[in-house]
Amino acid sequence: MFNPGDYVIYGDSGFCRVEQVAVPDFDTFEKGKPYYFLRSEADGSRIYTPVDTHQPLRAPVTQAEAEALLSQLPAMQTCPATAHDRKTVLLHYRQLMQPHTCQALACTVKSILCQHHGALSRIPSAEQEILKKAEQLLVSGLSAALNLSYNETQSRVRKAMQ
Repeated sequence: MFNPGDYVIYGDSGFCRVEQVAVPDFDTFEKGKPYYFLRSEADGSRIYTPVDTHQPLRAPVTQAEAEALLSQLPAMQTCPATAHDRKTVLLHYRQLMQPHTCQALACTVKSILCQHHGALSRIPSAEQEILKKAEQLLVSGLSAALNLSYNETQSRVRKAMQ
């Protein structure tokens, strides 16, 4: 269980701070059930999720784990989509990203880039959206661990993937 003040990675929302753990008094929530009150570090939005949520909720990576991942990126195996129809390709990349771990996010980013030989202009728009989201989640999680700006971390990630 996480405590107020802890930082977490929550699904597609990414890096968040736990503001409170409480039973909300709003009518829209399940009565008597404890919730995390999260604040997104990316956009400041407030997120409410049950303590026993089924969404991916995890502690951020440590600095050592972030450095280890960056060193593994050049040799990381990719999992490019083998199908050619748009729906199956998108499903493949969403499933690849699904665990929302830094490993899974890095694999998703690298796989999409390798699939299109790094040419961003050749990536279909739907895949670009997945690429953008996976990279944003990966970089925001790593930048916090590395104590670097988003842009500095993004540069390190992209350089390691080349």
